[in-house]
Amino acid sequence: MKKSIINSLLFGFTSSLAISLATAEGLGIKELRAEGAYIRAMPPGQQITAAFLKLVNSGDQACKITGGSSSIATELQIHEHQHSDGMMRMRPLASVTVEAGQALLFEPGQLHLMLFGIKKPLVPGQQQEFTLTTEDCGSIVVAAEVRSLFKKK
Repeated sequence: MKKSIINSLLFGFTSSLAISLATAEGLGIKELRAEGAYIRAMPPGQQITAAFLKLVNSGDQACKITGGSSSIATELQIHEHQHSDGMMRMRPLASVTVEAGQALLFEPGQLHLMLFGIKKPLVPGQQQEFTLTTEDCGSIVVAAEVRSLFKKK
């Protein structure tokens, strides 16, 4: 009796899962993931740092990143470097888009994330999380390694 109940429950669960996956494929559900994410540790006394990663959109529709948040900072912004008149300047961006089937790099000297109001010292080797929000692809929680300011990769 117990065995038939367990088998019925398992069959029902796997059937529901298969239907959900088929429905997701049919609706063109967006798939956004992060790779190689890291946050730079800061010198003592600093409360601002940067985060870098690669976002990969394996879905069939573009995903517009509109911002994010983190429990370790008061604010997370998307920034880019611009070279103008021999000077490098950073400027915030309202959003960036990861096109369908494409990747978008956030790297030093280019597009990156800024974390403001860091609440406690970040220790190299720790794992921290931040969340990126999108206009049309939900949100994505990113686990990032804290790396030394002097470590390049």
